[in-house]
Amino acid sequence: MKRVIFGILLMVLASCVQDSEKDKTKTKPRETEAFIKEFTVQTAILPLEASAKKYAAKWAAYVVLHNEVKELNTTSVNKLIDNSSAIAQLMESLQSSLPDSLESKPVESRLRVLTTKAKILEQQAHLQNIDPEEIKRITKEIPQDFNNLNIQLNELFIESIEDFEAELDRLVEENRLRQEQKRDSLEAINR
Repeated sequence: MKRVIFGILLMVLASCVQDSEKDKTKTKPRETEAFIKEFTVQTAILPLEASAKKYAAKWAAYVVLHNEVKELNTTSVNKLIDNSSAIAQLMESLQSSLPDSLESKPVESRLRVLTTKAKILEQQAHLQNIDPEEIKRITKEIPQDFNNLNIQLNELFIESIEDFEAELDRLVEENRLRQEQKRDSLEAINR
């Protein structure tokens, strides 16, 4: 008799466990508000100087990244999860296609930072338990890192103060010579 009661209790307990598992979560995590709700990312992009822009405009991966960063303005965690692999590939392409005219240690460092952030975003997006707040945090850092890249690109084309002073000295000397020639020609006419 004890075995029969024990068997009945075991079956009742097993059916209760099955019912509770069915009722647990019928909504998938990616269907929750934390994943669906759009949020804004500060994407004020630092403009490139004319000389830097001339070279960057020919750099296809840079142009695509510039547009991607602009599009981050309003996004959702789900969109970021879906695009994380494409963003990581874009960053790798950006790093590998750096034009010779823009090569420098600071620019290469900024590209490495962007690539690392994109890979972290991709990694976070493919975890079994995705943390939407972590994805948002990483995403908000990407425009800032892109602006840091723009700063480095601009600095490649800023003349040093010594170069500026040398150019100024050259212009002053040219002006002095012109004034001297004018004076000489006026003296020759007046004689």
